[in-house]
Amino acid sequence: MRKWSQSMQMAGVFGVLLCLSLGVNAVQSAQANRLEMRLAMELQRELTDVAHAMADIEVNLQKLLIASGASQSAQLLGETALLAQHVESGLSRLPLGAKTAADAMKFAGQMGDYAMTLSAQVSGGSMLSSTDETQIEGLLAACQGLNEHLSGIDIYSDPAEEERADGFWPDGENEEAVAYPSLIYDGPFSDGRVQGTAKGLTGGRITREQARQAAARYAGTTPDRVSDAADSGGQFEAFGFTAQTDSGAVSVQVTGQGGHLLWMMPETAEYEPRVSQEECLRAAQVYLADMGFGQMQRCFVQEYDGMVVANYASVQDGVLLYPDQVKVQISRATGTVVGAECSQYLLNHHRRSGLVPSLSEEQARLTLSERLDVQAARLCVIPSDTLERLCWEFQGTFSGARYYAYVDARDGEALEILRVAQTDNGETAI
Repeated sequence: MRKWSQSMQMAGVFGVLLCLSLGVNAVQSAQANRLEMRLAMELQRELTDVAHAMADIEVNLQKLLIASGASQSAQLLGETALLAQHVESGLSRLPLGAKTAADAMKFAGQMGDYAMTLSAQVSGGSMLSSTDETQIEGLLAACQGLNEHLSGIDIYSDPAEEERADGFWPDGENEEAVAYPSLIYDGPFSDGRVQGTAKGLTGGRITREQARQAAARYAGTTPDRVSDAADSGGQFEAFGFTAQTDSGAVSVQVTGQGGHLLWMMPETAEYEPRVSQEECLRAAQVYLADMGFGQMQRCFVQEYDGMVVANYASVQDGVLLYPDQVKVQISRATGTVVGAECSQYLLNHHRRSGLVPSLSEEQARLTLSERLDVQAARLCVIPSDTLERLCWEFQGTFSGARYYAYVDARDGEALEILRVAQTDNGETAI
């Protein structure tokens, strides 16, 4: 009996130990799963980052093919070298097979070498030769091949399988390439000057009650439906309000100097789209005129959250002033303006002098690459560092994509090239 009792006790001890062992294993397994998931997420972020950079490479190669100024090309190539280092570093951390990783990293490293060499060439006054352009066209195909290969990588796959996959290099692949990181804008120069003295901030100091009256007018409602909210300081001191409108509540900031609209935005969006984009844009044009912004011209349009979002720039003597921009949000549920961002306009708006070009449109057009099929041209002012420059803006197409090319209207220097990209929300300029 005693032996049976001891056996039962031993069995109980073993059972407890077994349960503890299983519990420890379960905890360790859960920890391992969490670590594996965290690693997979980090690798996915790395892959996404590299893929975005490679997509930018393709854009830059196309820009180089229509660049028409040595300084413009040199700037692009200088930035290229920096991105090449970023891509090479990112590739080294991805779960690629040994050969694939070696080939891809070698390609990325050669991007930087080629960019630095070509940058020195154009900085010395030499333009891209026809041989350079032919090589760049071939390298564009190589970049597209690498990008397609990266897009097909499964973070959770066995690297050995990746090693056995077919290579991505096209036949006759060149060993040099070019790359460049781009900035995404809502439209041309929509992120212009944001510092300095506010040239458009005119008028004397107003009271909160005067600001409330102004907020009601900007929001399209009555003063009794406007309540106090937090004020803002810094570059623009402004009174804060919340206004109840037929499209819902909107936040409004009115400058303490002059009672100008600084910004207005809906507190909740995602409107039901019932009004056409055309009607919304007409409403925006009327709103800007009624609010005293003067002659404005639409630059770029997007749509999101049931709103039409449009950038407008001021016009003086037929010249488009890109630094003087206002972004307007119009509800597609009601066709009324529910938001506006006016800081750029208030910073930059003033009457310019000297808006007469030294070069005619025809003379400026001669500086463009023959590859760009020009379809429209107009005079404009663009921000350039801390200065402004009068330019001819040429809109055209190349290889199925739309471009904006900017040439200084006084000395013919090629300044900017922007490519129009189609997104889910509309068009953007790259």
